[in-house]
Parts: sequence; structure tokens; C-alpha cells
Amino acid sequence: MSKKTEQFNVTVKVGKKTYRPGEPVPVGTGGLTAEEAENFRKNFGAFTAGPESTAAAPVPSVDLDRLREAIEKLSADNDRLSADNDRLTAERDGAIGDRNTLLEQNEQLETDNATLAAEVTKLQAEIEKLTAPQ
Repeated sequence: MSKKTEQFNVTVKVGKKTYRPGEPVPVGTGGLTAEEAENFRKNFGAFTAGPESTAAAPVPSVDLDRLREAIEKLSADNDRLSADNDRLTAERDGAIGDRNTLLEQNEQLETDNATLAAEVTKLQAEIEKLTAPQ
């Protein structure tokens, strides 16, 4: 059973094993994922070392485990922030509903207040009529 391997222009660390540029790196179970391999090709170019190749500039090594940990941390942070966003959105929506209810109650109170003021004015006029000398 042969494992699929690929060569890269960069030092790759998988688990505790480090593969230098040009060394075959396992892809699949126990190695890089196909997406990670594609990412290396996209970022560092296809493997070009060979008899007809020219000396390339040194390429920095990549610690795949460190990158995976960073991605996991960022994913956890993203999940936490998404939950916070959902909670704050729900609170905002609740506050908007409360505000609308309070505005309706305020309008009703203003209407009631105007009605009561008119009634007070009528009663005061009635009192003046009743207490006026005849």
C-alpha cells in the first residue's frame, strides 16, 4: 500500500517530523490534508527543484501544528463572538420592542392627560358658576 506524497518548496512540519524542501511529504492519513497541500502550492509555488532548476530564494519553514492551533483558537474566538453577537442582537431587539411599547403608553398617557385637563377646565368653570354670587 503506497501513500501519496508531494514535494514542496518549503520546510513542512507535520506532527513531530520535519520535511525539508524537496523531501516527500505524506498527504492524507497521518500527513497533510489535500487542502493544506494545495495551500502550500498556492502560497509557495509548485516544487521546482531539479537538475534544470536554478537556486531559489530561501523559503521560511512552516510549523503546521502551530498554524492548526492558531486556527483552532481563532475558530473558538469566532464562535464566542458569534454567540455574543446573537445575544446582543436579541437584547437590542428586546429593547426596541420595549421602546415601542413605552412610546405607545406615552402617547396614551398624553391623550389621557389632555382629556383630564379638559375635564378639569369644565369642572373649574362649573365650580365658578356654582360659587358665583347670584
